[in-house]
Amino acid sequence: MKKLILLTFVFTLFACSGGDDDNSNNQVSINDDLVGVWSGTITDSEGTGSTADQTLTFVSNGTCAVFNDWDTGETYSATGTWSSTESTVTVNWDDGNTDTADYELSNNNNTCVITRSDGVIIIYTRM
Repeated sequence: MKKLILLTFVFTLFACSGGDDDNSNNQVSINDDLVGVWSGTITDSEGTGSTADQTLTFVSNGTCAVFNDWDTGETYSATGTWSSTESTVTVNWDDGNTDTADYELSNNNNTCVITRSDGVIIIYTRM
């Protein structure tokens, strides 16, 4: 269920799957300010109180990866492709799921606040 929570959580978010390195050819919109590695803490939605340190990586070629290190000792990782507007990021995971969330950058683009569609807010810091 934690894997489902992650996929529902993100969009987010990033080693990466294959694809065209030139986004101009496939017309994918990417906000370069999101490119990089981000770190945040997420909580499962099953009510267990488990948390995970989550690392999201957005690559300029439109690929992405996510890695969760749960306090229960479990780990999870996934890859996909991403695109963004000035306020929304969308991730198409390699397993076929798609996640979309609103985001806001602050602190000289070193903090990213993600608001999921279910209203959960997660704060990420650029690594």
